[in-house]
Amino acid sequence: MNELVHMQTLGDLSVVTLNNPKTRNALSRDLLLLLADKLESARTDSACRAVVLTGAEGQFCSGGDVSGMAAERPLPVGRERMVIAHRVVRLIVEMGKPVVAAVEGFAAGAGFSLAMASDAVVASGSAKFVSSFAKVSLLPDLGLMWSLPQRVGLAQAKRLLMSARVVGAEEGLKLGLVDELCEPGQAVERAREVAAEMAAHAPIAAALLKAAYARGIGTLADALAYEMDNQAALYLTQDHREAVAAFMEKREPKFRGV
Repeated sequence: MNELVHMQTLGDLSVVTLNNPKTRNALSRDLLLLLADKLESARTDSACRAVVLTGAEGQFCSGGDVSGMAAERPLPVGRERMVIAHRVVRLIVEMGKPVVAAVEGFAAGAGFSLAMASDAVVASGSAKFVSSFAKVSLLPDLGLMWSLPQRVGLAQAKRLLMSARVVGAEEGLKLGLVDELCEPGQAVERAREVAAEMAAHAPIAAALLKAAYARGIGTLADALAYEMDNQAALYLTQDHREAVAAFMEKREPKFRGV
């Protein structure tokens, strides 16, 4: 596994691994570009039903590559890097497939952002979460100002972002940063199980659900309008008819995404 980002296909799951252990899988420009390509490949692969996102050698992601910040970055260069990073987070949030983060070790800075953008977070007891942007005089990036409050609420998000304190796995579970804890070394395996559970149902409905939350459901009116626009069309899908038939015949449905 020599690539900066490795993708392995396991049945209908894609496991995407950040693979630069010497930097704790920091998000260099090259790594971000490859990560965007791998996520795009998973998004467009009709055989892929869910994605597990993790890091190599017991570390999820240490955030931005600080060594690359030493050189002065003119405004256009900084903005171009943000375009690449934004492509990554949009793919995680907007692709019509579940994305489960498997966190071992540090999820720091932009690594924290990647985990919070995911649909579910499985963390081992070794996991540590920190928004370290305040330490380097930067704003939280990769959408963390949006994703973190959705998990922990606005007041707690402000506290975590402004204090830059490290949150361990147990506290992360209590706060809502983490959905499930597991033993060290088991995060990917358990994340695969969670991803399989999420991917077992009709993919069109799952894609529309993710799209709704990515767009924003802020009010009851938003939810009802989205239902009106999409539910009647889902009634007409073959997957819905298959689910009804399977229920009547007391068997498991076989969804095909049509």
